Amino acid sequence: MSLISYDQALADLIHQLLVTKQVEAVPLLQAQGRVLASNVVATQDSPAFDHSAMDGYAICGLSEPRWQLVAYIATGDSTQNLVLRPGQAVRIFTGAAVPKGTEAVLPQEEVSVIDDFVSCINPIKMQQHIRLRAEEYQQGTVLIAAQQVLNATHIAIAASQGYTEFACYQKLKVCVFSSGNELQALGQKLQENQIYDSNRPLLMALLNQNQFIEVSDGGLLPDQQDIIQQSLAQGANQNDVVLISGGASVGDKDYSIAALQCLGSIQQWKLAIKPGKPFGCGRIQQTQVFVLPGNPVACWVTYLILVLPALKILAGFTKQQALPMRLQATAQFNIERPQSRQQFLCGQLTTEFGQLHAKIHSSQSSAMLTHCGSSNALVIVPAQQTVREGQSVQVIYLKEA
Repeated sequence: MSLISYDQALADLIHQLLVTKQVEAVPLLQAQGRVLASNVVATQDSPAFDHSAMDGYAICGLSEPRWQLVAYIATGDSTQNLVLRPGQAVRIFTGAAVPKGTEAVLPQEEVSVIDDFVSCINPIKMQQHIRLRAEEYQQGTVLIAAQQVLNATHIAIAASQGYTEFACYQKLKVCVFSSGNELQALGQKLQENQIYDSNRPLLMALLNQNQFIEVSDGGLLPDQQDIIQQSLAQGANQNDVVLISGGASVGDKDYSIAALQCLGSIQQWKLAIKPGKPFGCGRIQQTQVFVLPGNPVACWVTYLILVLPALKILAGFTKQQALPMRLQATAQFNIERPQSRQQFLCGQLTTEFGQLHAKIHSSQSSAMLTHCGSSNALVIVPAQQTVREGQSVQVIYLKEA
């Protein structure tokens, strides 16, 4: 089996995804982190009426020497029956509607008021400090485009237009399994030559960072094909996506791929990346399945650079939004020995005087998780290349780190 590049694997993976999204109404205050299914459009102009941008005085007649105070307008007061005439002014506050006839608003710090007459020595421009109706947008304008993850400002925008709910894609149901006789579940006593299962907690924690995903625990499976096959079939029957770590390679005890071959379609890849060489993806009927490496760091990396983009597309993201964002940074490290595979190295992305800098951890073993915990970036080093300090390198910034 020949090696496949990361870029080719990601493109092939996205191409074979079966995207079937259902829509549901989600209350406004429960929608943060969900994926919007349809555009949110303005129900009214913004501003909805001409209003003052300052605390001060609304006036009529720019050439008048002074203006007589005839009214007081606070935010929310009606101006329906008030019309300013030349030489008249009203006391007004930020956000309050300006009455008909208003030609400008004078900031309170630029005027003097004597015996209910307002005067100003500064030049005055027509419509100064007035926010005009529809200045920001008109009714019918798309305010929030579909296929975005909703955040707090989106919720505020929708609330300002009177929305009480959003049309969102239903949460993606994802079930997570681990496999391997060498693994022991948390809370159980380790037997000889066993280690605790960390991949399943890792993947579930990563998935739970996304409000558009509903996560379930499939459990820890032994290296027995019939049990793996039965468990995967049950998980696929109840979920949109199944993840299993372990059994992605071609060893005698690697049963995950074999189980999937009996249940549906599967593509087994040897990725030209380090860490993360073994990887599999396929489907059981309508359910997408991913087989990740058993080594913890390799599991972490392949989830971030392959599985997560696929999950985002299945959840309703556009392809452009789903793909990992690659940034350019200045290397603060040296790599003297080139590798035959593209490397994704655990590192730290920092800024100094507006410049991005990348460091890497000294240890990069695919079985050592500790350096992942202090990483906020994956530093990409192409195959057969060295890196010198000061050279530009590509990095993937990890928001969840």
